[in-house]
Amino acid sequence: MDPKEAAPAMVSDDSTASPTVGPDGDVYIGVLESTPGSHNARGWLLHFDATLAQNKTPGSFGWDDTASIVPRSMVPSYTGNSTYLITTKYNNYGRVGSGDSMNRVAVLDPNAVQADFISGNPVMKEVLTILGPTPDPDFPGGFIEWCINTAAVDPFTQSILINSEDGYMYRWSLATNTLSERIRLTSGLGESYTPTAVGPDGKVYAINNGILFALGQ
Repeated sequence: MDPKEAAPAMVSDDSTASPTVGPDGDVYIGVLESTPGSHNARGWLLHFDATLAQNKTPGSFGWDDTASIVPRSMVPSYTGNSTYLITTKYNNYGRVGSGDSMNRVAVLDPNAVQADFISGNPVMKEVLTILGPTPDPDFPGGFIEWCINTAAVDPFTQSILINSEDGYMYRWSLATNTLSERIRLTSGLGESYTPTAVGPDGKVYAINNGILFALGQ
């Protein structure tokens, strides 16, 4: 159900969102809002207990994103009580609803609450967010989209590895809340939302323009 409209949410055939099960058994799944564009086409990250019987606080973005688990120890600035955090894409599309193209990625506390900046509804509290680095040529003042389905969380470097529509893969340092490294994959174009992964030897795998890249020494 759409948390704002209290009506059936949409599951789009264009979405690659898959369920995520947290260490405590809680379940997270992304959907689109009931009325297209009413939440700037961000949808919601629905949140349930392990039995799927109890609705919990949703996330403010979810429609085409699979949440990744973030150990709380990876975020030195975190002072809350949750045993783990989650990360999701946090785009705010500049050509839908009231969207401003201030496209971000977020680390969220699934058990703490703040008011949603679009609807005012209670949503998961933002712990860290980071804005895309490349200006949006089609929306002055905005930044182009992050192209993430599910992000690789690397506790060994306290960072998250994320793809952007600008053709780069970025390392988001949670210790400094900066994009501490980037590697160009392509010249950049409209991208599908794709995952990143870290292999047992530390190599990073990312997809851009239908090509799987292996990154590392």
